[in-house]
Formats: sequence, C-alpha cells, structure tokens
Amino acid sequence: MRQLSPADIASHLVRARRDHVAWQPGDTAAISIAEAYAVHDLVTAELGLAIGAWKTSPLDDPKAPFAGQIYARDIYGTGAEIPASELFMIGIEGEIAFRFGQDFPASKAPYGRADIIAGISEMLPLIEVVDSRMVDGMGQDASLKMADNQSNAAIVIGAPVTTGWQTIDATTQPVTLHVNGAKVYGDVSNSPVADVFALMAGTVNVCAARGHPIAAGQIITTGSCTGVLFFEPGSQVVMDMPAVGRVEVSFPVA
Repeated sequence: MRQLSPADIASHLVRARRDHVAWQPGDTAAISIAEAYAVHDLVTAELGLAIGAWKTSPLDDPKAPFAGQIYARDIYGTGAEIPASELFMIGIEGEIAFRFGQDFPASKAPYGRADIIAGISEMLPLIEVVDSRMVDGMGQDASLKMADNQSNAAIVIGAPVTTGWQTIDATTQPVTLHVNGAKVYGDVSNSPVADVFALMAGTVNVCAARGHPIAAGQIITTGSCTGVLFFEPGSQVVMDMPAVGRVEVSFPVA
C-alpha cells in the first residue's frame, strides 16, 4: 500500500477540484482521523474558502464524532440549480440540520446537550448533494472519504422552522423523495442516530478543540434520513418532511 502524507492527498484533491479530473487513489493506504483533518485544513487554506456548515458522523467514541467541513459557497437555498457538469456523480441524502444563533468558543468544560439546544436558532430541512473527487469514490477507504470533505458537494436548505422545533423528533420523521415526479423513497427516517443533540454536542466540542469553533449562523447536519441515492444528470429532486419542510434541487445538463 502507498502511504501518502496529508499534503500529498490535499494536493490531489485540490487539483481534482480545480481541473475537474478525479484523483485515482489506487493503493493509497488508510489514514488516521488526525490526518484526515490535516487534509481538510490544507485544502481549505489552498482554496481560500470559508466554512459555513459541518457534516457530522458518529465514530467509535460517541463524544467525538467526525466533523466534515462544508464550504459556505456550497450552501444553496431550495430551488437551486446545480449544473451536473460541476459534479463527478449525483448523490442525494434527505436530512435535518440545525443553525446556531450563538458562538461556541473553546471552553475548559465541554459543551453538553442542553448547551446545544439553547444555542439553536432554527431547524432546517436539507438535501445533501453527495459527490467525490476520487475515482470510484464510494468504494474508497472511509478515511479517504473523510479527507474528501466526507464526500460532500453541497447542501440545499429549505425554509427554517424557527418556533416549535423542540417538539419535533428529528430521528423519526416521515420523509419522501421524488425524482422527476416519481417517488423513490417514502418511509420514516432511517437515521441510526438516537440523539441528534448529543451528537451535535460532540461535534461542537471537536470543532472547538481543533481551532474551528462553531460560529453563530453556521449549520450542523445530523446525518441521512434516507440513505444515499444516486441519479442521472437532468434530475429534479424534491424532499418532503411534513413537520419540517420541503426542499427542491435540480441538476440541469449544460
């Protein structure tokens, strides 16, 4: 196996973004979580982009989930048209996210569940656009996918729920996905996350410890409610969660 440094991997991922040519990892060895975060920092610095949201995923330690960065430029409102030519693949996940109304600076004591709930300003229905800057991206080692912004291309957010969101169970919501008018998913959320607020508390603490504290206005996504589904260029996607909202996105062919 080839052992590449974070700088090597970051260079490949930056080139893939700039030239729109997917990187072929070949027999690249798995990397550590710390190395995946180092790749994030290097890619972000090289591209000169601001972080607007975080994609959280549980790891072995429930208090330290993975915090995948999402660039502010890649946050869209419902009805967005994202040219298919800008993507290597078109993956979709229906999700619920939360926006924060306060900063969470580094603190001697870790933030807890109650702190997170108190800091939330709104709940958001959300479609995540999944993509990879690697050849056979979904088949690559999980650590390489983490390094590649956890396979995120964009998020598309619907109208916010600003009142009463505390009574909405984010783990058991009915959700439907329609693509080009045909229903492709209709069920109760299949998210494996039992407590999204505890998960976000871990994410906030990880970000603070890494020197990237969550700031007011930033968003944390809480994981897929639908699993990832892949579609062809030209697709129009609509997600409905009756208690949370509706989101639409299309991928026109140039």
